[in-house]
Amino acid sequence: MPHHYACAVGDRIGTDLTVIGHLGAGRRSELYQVWSAEGWCSLTCKLQSIDTAEDRVTSAALRRELRILRKLHHPNVVRVFGGGEHKGRHFLLLEYLQGPSLLEVMAAQPARRMPVTDAIRTVIHAGAGLAHMHASGFLHLDLKPANLLFREGVPVLLDMDTARSLRPKRAPRSSPGTAPYMSPEQVLRLPLDLTADVYGMGAILYELLTGRWPFEDAYDGIEIRRGLEKQFPQIGHRPPPSPLSLRAEISRSLNKTVMRALARDAEARFPTVPDFLLALSSELKDPVSLWPKRAHAEKEKP
Repeated sequence: MPHHYACAVGDRIGTDLTVIGHLGAGRRSELYQVWSAEGWCSLTCKLQSIDTAEDRVTSAALRRELRILRKLHHPNVVRVFGGGEHKGRHFLLLEYLQGPSLLEVMAAQPARRMPVTDAIRTVIHAGAGLAHMHASGFLHLDLKPANLLFREGVPVLLDMDTARSLRPKRAPRSSPGTAPYMSPEQVLRLPLDLTADVYGMGAILYELLTGRWPFEDAYDGIEIRRGLEKQFPQIGHRPPPSPLSLRAEISRSLNKTVMRALARDAEARFPTVPDFLLALSSELKDPVSLWPKRAHAEKEKP
């Protein structure tokens, strides 16, 4: 189904922005490449769709995303340059990332699997941005390959419209996220903490290594979004097939790390994203310079 864009190339958004390209459109928002006369640069404009112009929930989500992004400053998190209103619709101004997305990178790989080392490095870099987000007091809750774009070969985390303040004892009113990457707590609307995003990052790594979702066979034949809450007690009562059972070159230690990140019981997972990343870094022969040396997060060269 073709995307619908309310703005054509050449249209103005506000007084400063000129539309120079279409990047994507969904039910709630449209993405445009725009030229900023003030900044004299190309940016991404995330504009509330016409269909949701009167929807207070969508407007509030965009305003919340702007507030969150203004508090985040990390090379693996998309940069924000402000926001505003255009004909009664809210918009965000973000750095323009040419991509590709991680989803597109996966689609180009044989059997949708990345080389093991590349998969680990991708998750370590993305996880560094996520750890910064957690340290700033926010959960992402919609981690998936489509929400990671590459900036000069480095993955950047974006799409914070489902992000929430970290309140471990508070259960969400809805199930934020995208079904194959959602933790059991998200699906069942239980209180959420850091381990919900640990699960999401583990699900991404699982897919990068195996080319499959953790419970792909169980999803087959059901409408994922609407059927998941009823199906999950059956889907999630057992662990997913181990990555090692699907790809023989995966080490036993890496297999154990992935399976721990995807544990059904939140208390059995890595308690924080840095704990998960430290376990992954031990799988690499070459160091990954994301932490100070005193953190002992890098494996010594042999």
